[in-house]
Amino acid sequence: MVLMKSKENVPKDAVLLTEEDAIKYAWDFVDGWKTPSDVWALRFGPFILGGINAISGLIINNHFRNKLKLGPYGFLSSAIPISLMPGILTPLFHRYIVSTDMLLMKAETCPLCYEIRSTVLQLGLGVVYPMLLAPTTAMMLSHRYATARIPELYDGPRVIVKFVSKLARPLQGTVATLAGLQVVSSALITYFEMRNILSIRREVMEIERKLENEESLRYIGDAPMNFTWTLVFNSAL
Repeated sequence: MVLMKSKENVPKDAVLLTEEDAIKYAWDFVDGWKTPSDVWALRFGPFILGGINAISGLIINNHFRNKLKLGPYGFLSSAIPISLMPGILTPLFHRYIVSTDMLLMKAETCPLCYEIRSTVLQLGLGVVYPMLLAPTTAMMLSHRYATARIPELYDGPRVIVKFVSKLARPLQGTVATLAGLQVVSSALITYFEMRNILSIRREVMEIERKLENEESLRYIGDAPMNFTWTLVFNSAL
């Protein structure tokens, strides 16, 4: 059985699917795979990256909160958007724009492009986003609870930027370490996802060869599957 994208030269025995149906079919196939070691990166990799981004956001948020002596004030209102949201959005976006494209083997995207896409997503949600939102949120809370002296808006953007830069300066080494961790983790997870996909395809091809030799149907789960079918998804359907 082959899942392929095609608009012409469609085999006579092909089962036509929309792209949405093909995506659902592909992930159902991965979720139903009986050997967890073959698909661990596809199943759990995005959640690992989400956890790393959540921790990264928490570290950055705590730094600015400590600098402005916020203590327990407004902890949840800052932790939810800065730490929890990246932890939730990272696996969703990674699965949608990285893992799914690899799983469908879209010809227009090269392996290096997947690595770059994954790294940009990881850095964006794990470093850039918290570094923009954490000082802004901390300053708003500090102004509200009067925990530290901060510049007023009428002081001008130059004064505010200088103040934020002063707060962020001690965090430079930590941010560099977090960024390095993001790059390495996203590259490794994406690499192992590629290996998982290749491993699945090799095993499916081996099953196909055995079935062709035996000229019979095998059962996967509770439903019979004929591996001589070709599933074709067409985004124009």
